[in-house]
Amino acid sequence: MQWLFNRQEARDVDRAAIKDLGIDSLVLMENAGRGATDAILDRFGDRLTRIVLVGGPGQNGGDAWVIARRLSLLGHAPSAVLIGQASLLKGDAKVNWELLGKLAVDATELSIDEAGNLSELLSDASLIVDGLFGTGLDRPIEGGYAKAITTIDAASASVVSLDLPSGLDADTGGILGVAPHAELTVTFAGLKRGLHQYPGVEYAGEVRVADIGIPIASSGGASVWVAADLGALIAPRAGDAHKGTNGHLLVIGGAPGKTGAAVLAGRAAFRAGAGLVTIGARPDARSALEQKVIEVMTTELPANASKAEVEALCEGKRAVVLGPGLGLDETARAWTHAFVRHAPVATVIDADAITNVAEEGIEALRGAAAPRILTPHPGEAGRLLGQSSAEVQADRYAAATAIAERSEQVVILKGARSIVGTTNELRVCGEGTPALGVAGTGDVLSGVVGALSMTLQPIDAAIAGALLHALAGGEAAIGDRGLIASEVADAVPVVLERSR
Repeated sequence: MQWLFNRQEARDVDRAAIKDLGIDSLVLMENAGRGATDAILDRFGDRLTRIVLVGGPGQNGGDAWVIARRLSLLGHAPSAVLIGQASLLKGDAKVNWELLGKLAVDATELSIDEAGNLSELLSDASLIVDGLFGTGLDRPIEGGYAKAITTIDAASASVVSLDLPSGLDADTGGILGVAPHAELTVTFAGLKRGLHQYPGVEYAGEVRVADIGIPIASSGGASVWVAADLGALIAPRAGDAHKGTNGHLLVIGGAPGKTGAAVLAGRAAFRAGAGLVTIGARPDARSALEQKVIEVMTTELPANASKAEVEALCEGKRAVVLGPGLGLDETARAWTHAFVRHAPVATVIDADAITNVAEEGIEALRGAAAPRILTPHPGEAGRLLGQSSAEVQADRYAAATAIAERSEQVVILKGARSIVGTTNELRVCGEGTPALGVAGTGDVLSGVVGALSMTLQPIDAAIAGALLHALAGGEAAIGDRGLIASEVADAVPVVLERSR
């Protein structure tokens, strides 16, 4: 697990290091430049015959000038290009720009109006370092700076970006007008949120963190989790474990014509460690369901959806998955609302159940009898929030937080780099494959999370489930397409064993 910083948190870290710890800002810039230089040499040591560093008038440009100086001292012949006026430089950036002149490093000043001439300076570059804008950028890039970034992106040389690709929103991963596609981003002190959401992921390329000498305890609430973290979340099973101790999961779903979704959730739950699975099906679908399952038990939903019936169905169960293939008619809505309010065990709310919840309003989950975990895709999240899916995708961190705060429950906002959110914490799943974009994989996720919620706290079950699902997709996939959902479920035990 690594912490993720937003724009304000990154500023606060620098400010605290300077003010509270007494670290000179010039030292921080030197450390950043040194760390980036080391990363460049390690990754692109064979492409330094003509390295061009392009910086702006701020401190991000100062980092680039440190790199230029250090490369020069190591025997390379870098070229530094300032987009802006040197006379307007301030602080540490000014100090490091002036040092280039004293060391006879090739340095060119281009006014913003002359940014179009940058293409000539990059025509024979073997590597380009982008140091125009960093985490402080909070508005769209226009004019000469936009032209400079477009020129960098169009060049044939590989690009290294400092802290963030210029134009990438540190908070959301969105693009503020334009941004270059970097092969490597060297970010300073800690990871930034925008580097772990799309489209930022595609623009950042490989991401490395350069230590600048600041102790990092916490970002204040966001973190990214990867395969190496899975073993710490899911403990090995006791040698004398049996189906009773492994837990009994109830899946509520399976309307006529949609029984496959409930079966997938049940199958995935078994693969993730459930000892027993029962599907509570609608009367008009139970016979069709029983023809599809062997290991999974079935029961028929009673005619009336009441608190007493919900509690009776949950007797002996440790968790519930609510929604796969349940339907959107009056019967489905009644069972959704009954389980949302009254299920006395942790309940994963998925698929049709999310749409049914959206009709009533997610605030209804605040009084739930036990923890709830919602698993919306962007369209469903939009319905929960009264937004479009595009608005959700524009700031996925904000959307996950809003759902968690309004419901006072855990949410898994699905998609590339799924986000697990609570009222005070965000966890990003740093794994995944585009091959998972196929029908049924959401049902697999709900089954996996349902199984894990029988033994883990809700937030841990959510992030462990998201990781396990993403890694199983990668394990089962051949390339970026052609996967079917049952293959994801069947790969879960392989991933679990590998995580030990």
